[in-house]
Amino acid sequence: MKRVILAACALVAGFGCGEFTHLDLHELSGTVTREGKPVASGGLIFLPEQPGGVAMTINASVRDGAFRGMTDRTSASGKSKIEPGVPAGSYRAVYHPASDGSKSNLEMELGVVEVVAGGTVVQLKLPEKMPTGVGEPRDDAHKGAEIRE
Repeated sequence: MKRVILAACALVAGFGCGEFTHLDLHELSGTVTREGKPVASGGLIFLPEQPGGVAMTINASVRDGAFRGMTDRTSASGKSKIEPGVPAGSYRAVYHPASDGSKSNLEMELGVVEVVAGGTVVQLKLPEKMPTGVGEPRDDAHKGAEIRE
């Protein structure tokens, strides 16, 4: 009986059952500024220059000008796992301002970020003129809600 249980465990571990394999993640942090001042809020998406076979999204929330990269992976079974850090490699950094969803095309590419083993700290600068986006205010927009750049 003990051998059957061990064999079953080995079989499950071998197939992974949709679980996550080890992924080396490294710190990616920094600041986002516009005209020399910290950006109040927004988000960053990091797009790999060389996409791999792992289903993952790399992003960061910007709060008071600071951010820390996170990796969100999805297993074959559909489970999601969010971890601090980013795999080493080259990424295109794309900023998107905080929004209520009523406009699109507000994102702005900020260049390539190289994440190295041991961690990377970057300073990203937004241009003075930002995209205005397309779309109309939503009917269900909350009156008095403030969207800060």
